[in-house]
Amino acid sequence: MKYNGFYLVGNYPDEETFLQAATIGLHYFDFMEVGLPFSDPIADGPVLASASHKALQNGVTTDNVLNNIKKIKDYIINNNYNKKIYIMTYANKVYHTTIDRTIALFADSGVDGIILADVPYKESARFKQYTDIYHLDYIHFITPESTHTQIQQVCADANGFIYAISMRGTTGNTLTLDNTIIDILQLTKQYAKIPVVLGFGIQNNHDVQQALHYTDGFIIGTALEKKLEEGLNEYKQFINQLQAHSG
Repeated sequence: MKYNGFYLVGNYPDEETFLQAATIGLHYFDFMEVGLPFSDPIADGPVLASASHKALQNGVTTDNVLNNIKKIKDYIINNNYNKKIYIMTYANKVYHTTIDRTIALFADSGVDGIILADVPYKESARFKQYTDIYHLDYIHFITPESTHTQIQQVCADANGFIYAISMRGTTGNTLTLDNTIIDILQLTKQYAKIPVVLGFGIQNNHDVQQALHYTDGFIIGTALEKKLEEGLNEYKQFINQLQAHSG
């Protein structure tokens, strides 16, 4: 099953543009990943890290973003879309007010799940127990470092989709699928009962085709954020081009 997603930094470059970009993206993609602006976004490359820092400088808060996620969720419901919204953040943001309270706030915003970029599988249980309580997906990662056993464990425990990281390092780098990564993707597909989605490095139509050859879908973020900074028309045109090549 094809399962493609897009990533936007919450309320960037401003609230109105973010909401418009979200509704445009949801017309084409199966799910949306919203990054909560954070002062130390260690998984983000220069483009997304800069966007996150600028959003914070503009006064964006978690509450601001969650309020707009509610609006996006209403848009999905009103249009009878079968689309999902995931929050991407970091462990410190969740710990800030206690895990239970933070996950409850996320659930109240209408999101379908969370992605914690800096939490490895072996440390995820303390968060997943609360996402289970609030009926949210907890998205697990497969990385270039994942062993055969770890892949089996993740696939057995996963819900929503499995986030396959294409490379070591941060987002925004050039996509290069070496034999090690390809073997990991094929092994994950063998065990997975839900979509396996490739992220990090998806920048153009060629990358999309590579992702769809080995997995069930892709997540694109950095390239989209660059286009959004150029304007909504450029952003929409770029998505149209991707859609034409992703089927």
